[in-house]
Amino acid sequence: MKVERIEDIDVIVKKGKSKIAIVILHGYGASYQDFAPFGEMLLQDVDPSWFFLNGICPVTMGPYETGRSWFPIDMMALEKALNNGTFSEFFKEHEPEGIEEARSRVTNFLKVLREKYDEVYLGGFSQGSMVSADIAFHNPTLVDKLFLLSSTMVAKKQWESACTKQLPFPIFQSHGTNDPVLPISGARDLIEFLKRTENEPEFIEFSGGHEVPPLVVRELENFLRGSKA
Repeated sequence: MKVERIEDIDVIVKKGKSKIAIVILHGYGASYQDFAPFGEMLLQDVDPSWFFLNGICPVTMGPYETGRSWFPIDMMALEKALNNGTFSEFFKEHEPEGIEEARSRVTNFLKVLREKYDEVYLGGFSQGSMVSADIAFHNPTLVDKLFLLSSTMVAKKQWESACTKQLPFPIFQSHGTNDPVLPISGARDLIEFLKRTENEPEFIEFSGGHEVPPLVVRELENFLRGSKA
């Protein structure tokens, strides 16, 4: 693996021999290193190229801890929404400030991959999955498979305008039933939204929190292979 600067984004790249590219966006406050182990774990016989993108915004997580994000989040307002039961409206009632910039930059990155690969699979975790969904809904021809790990409904009006018909790619979604960061209610809102637009995502609920447990890793690999366990 090596780090490259592609379309103004830092990327950990693991080149494979197949004509498949897999792009992963990490969650809020993390970095592109978080999911890099996937490149050594999944689809070894398929040998795709892996691209782990680093968030475009720096984030201070504590006195001595920094990370990256895709767009700013008012964490105090989010915590308040979680505590007073208004979380379901927090992301979906408006387009978050900064998500359009993230969409533009990652979209440009995907266009570069489209010139080199026959298939491009896009996905992410938490905030990275929100941006992945936003990009795929607005640019469906750039994506062949979409996977959303611990995601939620965002920018409802904008997504409804973008998804006026069935999307041309399959969707995988997973979420913990006890997720304290992004409650599963948001994931279920997203599922219902997709079903209203004639999409049938593969949805895995698991007993756990804001995480990607072995069950999800196994089912994600089946999804990316196009097979069932």
